[in-house]
Amino acid sequence: MDFQFSWYLYIPLLSAVVSLLIAGVGVHYRECTGSRSLAFLMLAIAWWSVISLIELGSTDLATKRLALKLMYPAIGVVPVVWLLFAIQYTGQTRLPTRKVLGGILLGPALMVLLAWTNQYHGLFWSSMELTFQGSLVVLATERGPAFWVWTAYAYVVMAVGTGLMLKLALFSGRVYRSQAIGLSLAALLPWTGNILYLTGVSSVFDLTKIGFVFSGVLLGGAIFRRQLLQVIPAAREIARDEIVASMAEAVIVVDEQGTIVDLNPQAKDIMSASRSECIGQPLKDLLPSLAALRDAPTDDPPDRAELTISVDGEDRAYEVRLTPLYRGYGTVTGQLLTLTDVTERKEREQRIDRQRQRLEVVNRVLRHDIRNDMQVILGTAENLLMSQQDQPQVKRIKRKGEDIITLSEKARDLERFVGNGTAETTTVDISAVIADVVADLEQTYPDAEFHVERPETAAVSAIDLVDSALRNVLENAAEHNDQAVPEVAVTVRRDTDGHGDVIIEIADNGPGLPDREQEVIETGTETALKHSSGLGLWIAYWTITNSGGAITFTENTPRGSVITIRLPPASAAQPQP
Repeated sequence: MDFQFSWYLYIPLLSAVVSLLIAGVGVHYRECTGSRSLAFLMLAIAWWSVISLIELGSTDLATKRLALKLMYPAIGVVPVVWLLFAIQYTGQTRLPTRKVLGGILLGPALMVLLAWTNQYHGLFWSSMELTFQGSLVVLATERGPAFWVWTAYAYVVMAVGTGLMLKLALFSGRVYRSQAIGLSLAALLPWTGNILYLTGVSSVFDLTKIGFVFSGVLLGGAIFRRQLLQVIPAAREIARDEIVASMAEAVIVVDEQGTIVDLNPQAKDIMSASRSECIGQPLKDLLPSLAALRDAPTDDPPDRAELTISVDGEDRAYEVRLTPLYRGYGTVTGQLLTLTDVTERKEREQRIDRQRQRLEVVNRVLRHDIRNDMQVILGTAENLLMSQQDQPQVKRIKRKGEDIITLSEKARDLERFVGNGTAETTTVDISAVIADVVADLEQTYPDAEFHVERPETAAVSAIDLVDSALRNVLENAAEHNDQAVPEVAVTVRRDTDGHGDVIIEIADNGPGLPDREQEVIETGTETALKHSSGLGLWIAYWTITNSGGAITFTENTPRGSVITIRLPPASAAQPQP
């Protein structure tokens, strides 16, 4: 075989070298998604380029014909492998099934068969002959109808793969966009060269090989500068699909026209239809109430709303979150609808609300009836005491009646605390509150001695029941005191540890706090079988702790108890009472 030399030969040679280098990199990163497809694609291009070098350098017709036929297995593989690589790289859809892949490969297989049997039918090339282009011997062919059918088929396959890349380039972030642009150009350059060659613009040399050279350079840059094979969008798409599929919430994706384009299994259950039956259908046909919420005619629709949907004949409550979907360049491509089933939560809230309302009614009725009845009892006891001065039983009745009235007032405070369901704090001058409470208790307990040491003002952050809490603690110290002269010492001071907390110490000379009362302060709990003698310390504990403070107990010396209350300082941003 005679061989002719020309500068044209360097182009397919360079294309083959570059393609083999990229194929080697693909093999190196073979564990990465799409790497093997890329390596196989570049090996096919390298084979195409080497055989093209032989065909162009040979001078006899038989060698050129054989070389041309040997090219076509690689020519047939290139568009198919490019499509597979694009699918794997972009992660836009699943890989074709074996049946679909077999159908795609049927085109290249028929093309190779027709090319190798052309001498019997002439469908691929109607004629082949040698001709001179300057001093270069080239093969001139007259292409038959089968050639053009194959070309159209190959262009369609290439277009699908390139379309996936262009879609990624348009609608992805900066990293993936630059990768996709490079890959799209890598496909378009040799494709453009092939079009110019087939249309006769370049009749001597197939410009496809020049395109392959530039494609290799682009791919090399994408691999080494943009981490083409290490950072790919397919992993992101697959992970996103897995996350959405495993979510407890129902997720529906609609386009700008309100057509369902994707949904997860939880959304499928709401619609009582299969995924294939839902995709492509208008949302208003399957979930009209959700579509009406989405299409609400407002300039700034809320991103959250509640909706009731009938599922299998049962009304279910859903919290709906509407999220616009933005792709590259800020383009809105649809909307993500997330539905969280809140039926159990709503039912639980309704049960709690009904229970709270019933408790309020019962509490008010009981307080009203108890107070009315006890007023009668106290009035009768007062009359008996006036007519018979020395009657211990009557005094006991009067004292217990007053205790019940006090209990009713504490129940009212407890209702305020529990019924509100919130613990909003305000600025309170605790020094002034203690002065008022002590002045009132001095009238109630004239035999007791109250010693108060306090600053002129002491602003703290507390909820509005703090006066009742302090009254309960001070009253407990005065009332449950077995001394002839009960003594209660109250000290208010500012902590010097840097936090600025206000500390209130209440010390008495009584018998000490019973164990069951101490447990209220230490744990803040009450049980049916082990409870404190009253609600006072319980209310005090709740009030102080919900004000952000703390309440502790220690023994006094030589006898009695010391209850220490710590309250946080007032904030400048807090509302004034």
